[in-house]
Amino acid sequence: MKQFLRYQISGMVFIFWLIIFYFGKDTSNPIHLIELIKDNYSKDIGIKSIVSLLSALPIGVIIHQISVEFKNWIVGRFISSEFNDFPNKQRINSTSEMKTYILERISNLNSFYYVRFDNGILAPLMAYLIVSNIINTSINGIWICSALLIGIILFIYIFRIRNEIKEYNEILDNTTNQIIETSESKVYIVTVTSTPTPEGSKKVHPCD
Repeated sequence: MKQFLRYQISGMVFIFWLIIFYFGKDTSNPIHLIELIKDNYSKDIGIKSIVSLLSALPIGVIIHQISVEFKNWIVGRFISSEFNDFPNKQRINSTSEMKTYILERISNLNSFYYVRFDNGILAPLMAYLIVSNIINTSINGIWICSALLIGIILFIYIFRIRNEIKEYNEILDNTTNQIIETSESKVYIVTVTSTPTPEGSKKVHPCD
């Protein structure tokens, strides 16, 4: 459910910037922009709102899928290995409570990354490309600067997310290495019991 809500939010952010870029082409005044949007949506506002809500989910899924591919194939491979989602078998097979907590924390940090990247960068960028190239409408510079400012504010925290994931990965690696070293250095004590000799047979002692 939480994942679908994230898709819905990403799609609605995309629709938000699409409307801002399109209707704000002739004005840099926020109040005037709101009036333009209100006048356009005053007719059949219910139908348009329903269409926007229904289209937000599939748009959000597309945005997130592009974000996942970018994160794993570009960011995770060439920029920062902390953002690679490929699983580590040694960590997954662990039953330690500390490891379970750290893996859940890393999962949450990755979710924070997607929320910021999808909504702060990818959604407004896709809206800009559609309005500028497909609808072929000029975009007011003030709204482009606004989108960039919001994107920068959201993107800055990604560096903190990356550092946290790096620290957690180092803790997991050190813990895993300790477990491996402990298992390899185990000493096994084997006790050998002698079989009783039948009566009349000669007993051979090591010292004879």
